Amino acid sequence: MATLMLALAAVVFATNVSAQYRWTDADGRTVYGDSPPRDARNIQRIDARGASGAADALAALPFETRRAAQQFPVLLYTTGNCQPCDSARELLRARGIPYSERTISTKEDVEQLEKMGLGRRLPVLTVGRQVQKEFETGGWHAVLDAAGYPRSGQLPRSWPSTPTPLVPRATEPPPPAVPLAEPAPPSETTN
Repeated sequence: MATLMLALAAVVFATNVSAQYRWTDADGRTVYGDSPPRDARNIQRIDARGASGAADALAALPFETRRAAQQFPVLLYTTGNCQPCDSARELLRARGIPYSERTISTKEDVEQLEKMGLGRRLPVLTVGRQVQKEFETGGWHAVLDAAGYPRSGQLPRSWPSTPTPLVPRATEPPPPAVPLAEPAPPSETTN
């Protein structure tokens, strides 16, 4: 019986799991698979358990912080040249709160923020499903405390903290493929 279990474990661990990805297709739908097409946008590699790279980063956090971050993720919406946004970031860093940041810098970002019911005034903090609009130290501490985040801590130096736009920016199209034959001359059109 032990030999059978050992053989089964060897097969399970030896199985090669291909990389999995999440991306947005040309129609704006989120798609999962093992090979994103060339026209895919927002490609993110995810591991075999379905978690993204953020899950790996959470593993380096103390248990209490990791548990709170898994149950009540923190998302900060900010804009440039915003003193309250800077204060909000500082509060989160001082408490050692793992968070993601979305920047609002275009008309499309503002429209999306309003569609989400978050208004137009920044910063906005979401902790799980709780929303704190504008920066107010006491209110922000209260919602973080209620979610179980410790009052002090330190994020690892490698913590991913790169802000990303709320609405993904269009990337430059890939270069055209080299034609195998001479292209047909363009047809004439009249205006």
